[in-house]
Amino acid sequence: MPDRPYLEARTQLTVRFQEVDSMRIAWHGHYLSYFEDARRAFGAQYGIDYADIRQAGLRAPIARITVDYLAPALDNDRLEVTARLLKAESVKLDFQYQVHRLADRQLLARGASVQAFTDAAGNLLLRPPPLLLDCYRRWEGLWK
Repeated sequence: MPDRPYLEARTQLTVRFQEVDSMRIAWHGHYLSYFEDARRAFGAQYGIDYADIRQAGLRAPIARITVDYLAPALDNDRLEVTARLLKAESVKLDFQYQVHRLADRQLLARGASVQAFTDAAGNLLLRPPPLLLDCYRRWEGLWK
């Protein structure tokens, strides 16, 4: 469990044939896409989609991402991917992820990412932009 307040969103997906190797195991690099799917679900649920970020004249590039692989996902497995946004004092989106196989609820992978905020020219923001401040106001009372 996270060590600070968080919001979470979940999405489900199926491991596709083109995502597996000759052993029918999902290639490790696809987990980053699974995390991205969960971030997109988070953005849709909580109103901070990439389109909202761009419209505000901002960018949110990945600054760091980690993955711990615990068990393999196989061809045609149904997965549930959870993204948890941790409440942060600094100007960043701090996510944690979990990937479970739906059939047996086994935890297959976990990870984390940090996204910084920049302006459209790529300059790092050191103060929270109005978009982030607005989101935190809207999310007040929703943090777990």
